[in-house]
Amino acid sequence: MIKRLSALLLAVVLLISLPCTATACNEQCNTYVTQILFGDSALNYASDDSVKMLLDALYLCSEQSDGLGQDKLDFLKSKKVNKIPSLSSLNIKSNYLLECSHNSWESESATTKKAQSVRKKLLQRTVNKVFDFGLFNNWFGSNSGKCNSFAALLYYLHILSDYIADNPVNTEVAFEGFTVSAYAGQPFVLLNGNRPLFTAEEKKSTDGFTSFSPLDSQGRCGVAFANICIDIMPPPDSRQALGSIKPSGWKQNNYPGIVNSELPYLYNRCHLIAHQLAGIDDEINLITGTNYLNAKGMKPFEDKVAKYIRETGNHVLYRVTPVFIGENNVASGVQLEGYSVEDAGEGICFNVYCYNVQPGISLNYANGSNSISDSTFEAENIIPFAVMNADDGNPDLILELNRHLAIIFENQKNTNTYIAMLNKIDSIASESRMIAGNKNTPTQNYIMLKEQQYKYFNVLKCYIPLLLAKEDFFKATFSV
Repeated sequence: MIKRLSALLLAVVLLISLPCTATACNEQCNTYVTQILFGDSALNYASDDSVKMLLDALYLCSEQSDGLGQDKLDFLKSKKVNKIPSLSSLNIKSNYLLECSHNSWESESATTKKAQSVRKKLLQRTVNKVFDFGLFNNWFGSNSGKCNSFAALLYYLHILSDYIADNPVNTEVAFEGFTVSAYAGQPFVLLNGNRPLFTAEEKKSTDGFTSFSPLDSQGRCGVAFANICIDIMPPPDSRQALGSIKPSGWKQNNYPGIVNSELPYLYNRCHLIAHQLAGIDDEINLITGTNYLNAKGMKPFEDKVAKYIRETGNHVLYRVTPVFIGENNVASGVQLEGYSVEDAGEGICFNVYCYNVQPGISLNYANGSNSISDSTFEAENIIPFAVMNADDGNPDLILELNRHLAIIFENQKNTNTYIAMLNKIDSIASESRMIAGNKNTPTQNYIMLKEQQYKYFNVLKCYIPLLLAKEDFFKATFSV
């Protein structure tokens, strides 16, 4: 269902020329929020007016700035949400947005205090209109109870989507009979049960070779195939200079603190077949790939193959297929296949898809342009995802959201579902807080925390729909 929902949103996203526009961020938030509320059934509610009410109110509370959003106010008014404010009463300037909408639900910014109060009451009243928690909540909003905590849940899910800083529809692909789900915090996924697709005849060959496809009419690389052995692997220090080669979609930028602390360049000239595995230093073997694709996706497999060959002297069939969607000049990812010949795959056997992504950066795969998508990067005065020794005086997002989940699901605290969710959240919290307090480089911490944020999202997406399906207020509105 999630794949179909992503496909539905894809047309909207493709119209956006810059990956980090307000519209793209809004679609990203909406996608994550609906997945957490409804799980795999999210598509069923894509056009539901009650969902639109919640998402429009969330936008006005958490994303509105610079006079935008009158259409959403008009929609909420048409749905009889009580005491709809004027746009001017909730409007803020964009440079105050993080300060206003990325702190704890209860906090108040001196700069935007009045607007914050209006925005939060609008979200509370909309939540109450959708779920009917009572007349008092409808007229005044409430600072306690399930109505308030459900509004806080939406608010914090928006912040989480900004921390993830990715629009999932950009990284879901289909090719050669495979459908690859959107990037979810791990650099690769398995294809075909991790079994490569070499023919029976190819699996018997012990003739070393390399084969590269010519560039196509757009200057893009094709499949690279090899049967790698010691005899064709290059000697040390034989790599050629690559600076003059500009693979298709090459639009280099640097992002200190996000990509790499020392060499913060987004793009690498990624060898399809690594130089150490007999790959040539030529344009037919080089694609525009992110630092993350190169270091986290491809290199662990390349190193494993190289080590195996050096230790055994055996041959390894190795095929790399860059995956270009449509006329895109930058590959969405690469398929890697490996198979050790002499031991029939006992030593090396894999079939994986590595994502050409960079956490925190939006890529335009059509032309290679790129920009920061993480609006929270190095921002001050916002609630962090995780901090060491989190408590009421030093809160993080996980701690705050846990508090509201306990109120929403007060009657389910002793159920196996709720306990299992909390156990997994506690594990993620422990790991994330250790990362936040360690002495790794800022970039290492950034990447590791992104992985934890995806884990957290996946836990919420798994358990919250199950718990909401047993809450009377939710069932009455959505018939789950």
